[in-house]
Amino acid sequence: MTELKRHAPTIPVVDMGAANADSQIAAAIAKACREDGFFYLTGHGIAPEKIAATFKAIKRFFGQPLEEKNQYHIRHSHPHQRGYVPIFEENLGDGEEADHKESFDLGVDLAADHPDVLAGKPFSAPNVWPDTPSFKDVIEDYHQEMIDLGHLLVRLTAIGLNLDEDYFDDAMREPVANLRLLHYPASKKASNIVGCGPHSDYGFMTVLAQEGVGGLEVEGENGTWIPVEPMPGALVVNLGDLLTRWTGGVYRARRHRVADTGEQERYSIPFFLDPNVDAIIDVVPTCRDRIQGYAPAPISAGAYLQSRFDDTFSYRENSSPLLGKA
Repeated sequence: MTELKRHAPTIPVVDMGAANADSQIAAAIAKACREDGFFYLTGHGIAPEKIAATFKAIKRFFGQPLEEKNQYHIRHSHPHQRGYVPIFEENLGDGEEADHKESFDLGVDLAADHPDVLAGKPFSAPNVWPDTPSFKDVIEDYHQEMIDLGHLLVRLTAIGLNLDEDYFDDAMREPVANLRLLHYPASKKASNIVGCGPHSDYGFMTVLAQEGVGGLEVEGENGTWIPVEPMPGALVVNLGDLLTRWTGGVYRARRHRVADTGEQERYSIPFFLDPNVDAIIDVVPTCRDRIQGYAPAPISAGAYLQSRFDDTFSYRENSSPLLGKA
């Protein structure tokens, strides 16, 4: 059987390399999704050297002066979410304090003459690539690894829900597969510093690579915050709100945050696997008889994602003429 063991309270470990069949991995993932909403993923097959090279590339970019990074400010790609976000320009939490982090966002890199780009389809755009040695090659390579792993996780999720393994294929055929490169600068324990405010992710699943510095915490049932410490060789997977809607709450996204790391810098790389923008999210057949309370109404993934981005980033204020608020 697939090994499912505890590394910290409520955070299971799913070892993809310990199973002999996809059904065993899918069952372990399903259990983690029902009970925890977060899990460590080992045996995923992505070489440690590739992850290390990606962290090296992002450190080189974030180490540049602000005026250099601001050439690639995300506002220039509006509303497609590509480029650099300076410190305090994002607020993922419920409070007034913005996040003490900087990021660089990219997605599926479409050519300027791609039909979806020419049509102005949300989140469809060429990537913004800084003029940093080897940056593009290294990041593109890692991004493709994440997309490939994401397709596998989608298939395993379907199996774990007792659906046909290709159930989600149409909705995930052209996903909004965004990669974020994150840097949390060191602080001096200033008051009200928040690395990343409490929030749940927006889409299907998030796959996170962490370096050696912790700070990620998941909210427990009683409101306590449980550390999700870096585990050598492991990625962290958590559910997004659209998967919660897709399963009628059977799978539940969990709120999480990044606490102030004090005098330590922190780097992390989340990969957000979200459905096609025109996919309609409705409760899957195998979960309909398990819904307790109000069933979520069907919604297009694009409308939902754009409304969440608009609420999060200061540069996107009043920016939903295409899709409106969900």
